[in-house]
Amino acid sequence: MKLLQHLKKTLGHKRLNKSIPPQFSTLIKDKMPASALLGKQRAFITETSYGNIPITLTKETCIHFRLFPNSDIITGIRLRFGTYCRTNQCHITVQINNLTHRINASYLVDNEYVDIPLSTLQTCTPGQAVDISIYSEDATEENVVALWCSRIPPLFIKTLCLKSLVLPKVSAPRVSIVIPVFNKALYTYNCLLALQACDTEISQEIIIVNNASTDKTAALLANCAFKIINNSENQGFVQACRQGAEMASGEFILFLNNDTQVMPGWLSNMLKVMDTDPSVGITGSKLIYPDGRLQEAGGIIFNDASGWNYGRLQDPTFPQFNQSRAVDYCSGASLMIRKSLWEQLGGFDMRYAPAYYEDTDLCFAARQAGYKVFYCHDSEVIHHEGITAGTDINSGYKAFQAINHEKFRDKWQTVLATHYPPGTPPEQAIERLDL
Repeated sequence: MKLLQHLKKTLGHKRLNKSIPPQFSTLIKDKMPASALLGKQRAFITETSYGNIPITLTKETCIHFRLFPNSDIITGIRLRFGTYCRTNQCHITVQINNLTHRINASYLVDNEYVDIPLSTLQTCTPGQAVDISIYSEDATEENVVALWCSRIPPLFIKTLCLKSLVLPKVSAPRVSIVIPVFNKALYTYNCLLALQACDTEISQEIIIVNNASTDKTAALLANCAFKIINNSENQGFVQACRQGAEMASGEFILFLNNDTQVMPGWLSNMLKVMDTDPSVGITGSKLIYPDGRLQEAGGIIFNDASGWNYGRLQDPTFPQFNQSRAVDYCSGASLMIRKSLWEQLGGFDMRYAPAYYEDTDLCFAARQAGYKVFYCHDSEVIHHEGITAGTDINSGYKAFQAINHEKFRDKWQTVLATHYPPGTPPEQAIERLDL
């Protein structure tokens, strides 16, 4: 209560007819602050967002983002600041649409959420975006705060545009990205848009294997300046990946699902893991659901060959999911392997055709050959899970999950005997390879 009283005393506001002040050379639009808009009786009228990325509000920095209220009255905003465990004398300006509010940072508590009440209630339209900017015009090196943020997932374009999609041509790519495709042209389009926007400084080629799609996939790929394999029949995921790998000329082969959207740094950070430690043969990405929840931070396999996605449905910003580490397997939704190792192992084992357990089997084979399998925490990929294969485990591709589980258990039963049993807490099971 004392903090709120102090804030009310120090709040100032004025209406602006201008947008963000022009002096900010760094405008951050890809981060979502830990925040929520407040309505009547300080109830949340937007979803509460979290984050563990500190963005320092220097004089040059402005964070711009949007929140979508479910009510028509805004009474305040909740934010979480980092004060570097000291009292700061700078001021923080929060601009909501055309109204600005200035608070004294000396009243903030390190890493604590603070509800900033507005002296004038703001009206808005439920479901319509509210533009918010946060900055400090008088920050100094000794008087500066940070705002805790998370990454904003890439926008999913809902209308297919059959325009040309290209990446810079390279004669000797470091990475060959293999994308098997069966229908779902809109997801493939969004996947390619993200690839076109992220980590293009990395020498790479894209190889798309079209598994006899019957939708607009062929028309989309006709406008793509990539390597394309058009199968007359659906060959399944395993064989499509093997076909793509045959065309790969990169030092590394990266298998990527077409229902993914990569994030900035995804590829460069995977390469960093490989380049730093030659004993790492395979590395995989942090997979995140479109709603921001974690899908997988590396995979766990129990001694009955059943698996678990570490961190599933939790907050991807938690510390335990933000350290690269050896894991039992990485999902084939975004998996990189050294081409030399791929050839040494013979690629995905065809016994798992058309799909499921081929990625887990490859990781076990790599480890048997003396290589590590690593989860790369700062390679982040949005995964629209189940878009192509579906989610019904009794039909379609999904039915092979149970069939291939038996094949995998029979093949690796000696190794599996060293694993933990089902029911072991994930926090214990994930540490097995560190012991």
